[in-house]
Amino acid sequence: MTAISDHTLVLSKFSSELSSTIDAQTVARYMFQHNELTKRDLDSIQSIRGEPIRSAERLLDIIIEQPRSVYWCFLDALKEAGQDDLRRIIIFETPEGQLNVS
Repeated sequence: MTAISDHTLVLSKFSSELSSTIDAQTVARYMFQHNELTKRDLDSIQSIRGEPIRSAERLLDIIIEQPRSVYWCFLDALKEAGQDDLRRIIIFETPEGQLNVS
């Protein structure tokens, strides 16, 4: 049995809320610029930019599959995209992040 990381559980818990509220295009570009998304991942998100919920779901699916460093970049991207309220909710729910809210 594989252990599920905390970030996977947290993102799964909030997937409905996040899918309908995050600016996936801005967040994905930030993550790509910080080398946490591949060009292929970015292209797959941008290819459905006309469907904001689907592009957000795609972004979350990618992040859930990735190491914790990608998750932390996602949180930084939320802050940069002006969605710090979402970031703070997520951090509060992430055990390893409770000590590092900036």
